[in-house]
Amino acid sequence: MFQAIYSFDGHKAYASQVGMLLGYKGKSPHAPLNSEIGLYAKRIAKLYDIELTKRTEKKYKFWDLFFNGWEEGRYFIWELKSPLVEALRECKLTGEHPYPEEIEIPESTESLSEGLKKTVIVNTYERNSRARNLCINHWGTKCSVCGFDFETIYGNLWAGYIHVHHLIPVSKIGKAYKVDPVNDLCPICPNCHAMVHAKSPPLSITELQEIMESVNVTNSQ
Repeated sequence: MFQAIYSFDGHKAYASQVGMLLGYKGKSPHAPLNSEIGLYAKRIAKLYDIELTKRTEKKYKFWDLFFNGWEEGRYFIWELKSPLVEALRECKLTGEHPYPEEIEIPESTESLSEGLKKTVIVNTYERNSRARNLCINHWGTKCSVCGFDFETIYGNLWAGYIHVHHLIPVSKIGKAYKVDPVNDLCPICPNCHAMVHAKSPPLSITELQEIMESVNVTNSQ
């Protein structure tokens, strides 16, 4: 749950967004999370003799132990508290799976050395282990563009190796956007991933496939 929230921009998200990322379905994907948060908070408060923040008589803000929480329209926002963010990073429990080909690009690239490779820009959804697993469990590990499969070519050592690409450009994601690991993410090999992100906005899967087909036709003539 904490890793899922960490993967969103600013480490904050609607409870329903987190629920969907964790695979909960239905009209209230946040409901199971509310129950879990209550259980965790009660156990920790009892173990460490922590007084929970009261909301009303005999009711408590269980989320307040882990998150900053506030209402935004008809949604409720959870934001990981900074000590928890730091703890996840320090313990390497952020849930991110970076690959050698993927680097995060700072807002200013003036200080980057000339020889530094810059091949793929990804967002945190793509590196989140839960989102990756849900995507791969549904679509498999063959590249959605070219069909390349690492295990077939390189053997068992590379079984399961694949990048995961977010189909919707980050710039088009609104505040109420809910990531769907099955419909919004797709497996893609590093080469195709780099080519998809070679333009801004990124190419669609279909556009890259059409480019490959046109090149193949030209080369076969």
